[in-house]
Amino acid sequence: MKRAKRLAAIAGITVASCFVALIPIVMIFENRFIYFPARDGNWDLPKTTQVPVEDVFFAAEDGVRLHGWFARGKDAKWTLLWFHGNAGNIGDRFNTAIDFVDRLNVNVFIIDYRGYGRSEGSPGEKGLYLDATAAYRTLLDRGIPAGRIVLLGKSLGGAVAADLAARVPCAGVVLQSTFTSAPEMSKLVMPFFPARWFMRTKYDTLSKVKTIRAPKLFLHSRGDDIVPFRMAEELYAAAAEPKRRAWFDGSDHGILYVRRREWTEAIRSFLDSL
Repeated sequence: MKRAKRLAAIAGITVASCFVALIPIVMIFENRFIYFPARDGNWDLPKTTQVPVEDVFFAAEDGVRLHGWFARGKDAKWTLLWFHGNAGNIGDRFNTAIDFVDRLNVNVFIIDYRGYGRSEGSPGEKGLYLDATAAYRTLLDRGIPAGRIVLLGKSLGGAVAADLAARVPCAGVVLQSTFTSAPEMSKLVMPFFPARWFMRTKYDTLSKVKTIRAPKLFLHSRGDDIVPFRMAEELYAAAAEPKRRAWFDGSDHGILYVRRREWTEAIRSFLDSL
């Protein structure tokens, strides 16, 4: 009996020691679990389309130099400020940006966060918020009024868009496949380790969406294999009016590519309602 208790105590101490040892590792490499930027890309893509596309270089408040593409629609009423997800760079979204211009007749300004594509620096939550603010101010400096800017964010980009919309005026906000918070996502990624207790990264979309006054559109797939559909329901329930939702069946986190027509039409209807 004593031997069994001794072995149990040793096992408990071993597990606890391993747990404690993992804490600094998770904290040190936290950003590597969140951001998956790509530096390389075909930066000559704007030359391949008839849509006017301009390279835009601008700086965040802390001096980090950023890059984006501004695609111009013909006599466009709205400008979409697009914040992409946590992987790749804007080159992966170029064709979709052009598709928006063609189908919706909008301007599209899509940027790379710090550490992505041709943007300098390294990604982090505070830095991405600075990047979003800088992109927004770049549009204002170009003479595009706040009342004509619609924020569009997918997944991580939705968290960035929600933070910006909670701080600045805009015409509307589209949140696609967006999570409630980074700690809540960590439960799914690390179900056997309470990383949420030690995370410095928050991306608390749930609390911020409650304060956004602009009209909101929530897009999500019931079959999303990365961000659970229940998170979209939580965000929608927490959001104040005016708000809309479009839930899709038969697709995963890549709904943008699988159900592009329905996805685009939902955005068109939202823009028409503004």
